[in-house]
Amino acid sequence: MRKPKVHVLGKELIFQKAIFKWFGIKFHYTRLDGTDSGEVNQFVIDRGDSVAMLLHEVEKDEVILVEQLRIATAESGNGWLLELPAGRVDPGEEPTQTALREAREETGAEPREIRLISSFFLSPGGSSERLHLFYCPFHNGIEIQSIAGLKEENEDISVQRYPLKEALEMIETGKIADAKTIIGLLWLNQDVKS
Repeated sequence: MRKPKVHVLGKELIFQKAIFKWFGIKFHYTRLDGTDSGEVNQFVIDRGDSVAMLLHEVEKDEVILVEQLRIATAESGNGWLLELPAGRVDPGEEPTQTALREAREETGAEPREIRLISSFFLSPGGSSERLHLFYCPFHNGIEIQSIAGLKEENEDISVQRYPLKEALEMIETGKIADAKTIIGLLWLNQDVKS
């Protein structure tokens, strides 16, 4: 199937605060039926790319998860999310560099092996953020901290180990409700079975 053409007519920075930029974008595109859409106006949040690391102790079949406050989830839950260690790619930094840095900062772990699982958009209806999900297998143990994070970034992170089987059960019960974490754990479960 051919991809219809998109013509950006204008992009205006509406608001910028910290790592977030809000843009107003005017565009038109060729519809699937071949007609022109006319001018469309939409808002997009640009916060850059991010990474997440699936830290896996192979012999014990354990994963390392972090629990931290995510204020955006406070109204729909209690605000504390259990998730894979993750972070934003800094300008000029490669995603693999970010993954290694964030693993150290958020867990104290030092991955020696890192492999890209996939890159995907988290909420493409309104955000340009793309996440690079990495697999970091460990053999003969993972040294981690119990509490981690950078104080200057106001991080307060509890680092926890879970057998993969238990982590998968936490998806079913809703204790794990973070998309990147669910994707990573389900991928690992399939990878282990094959």
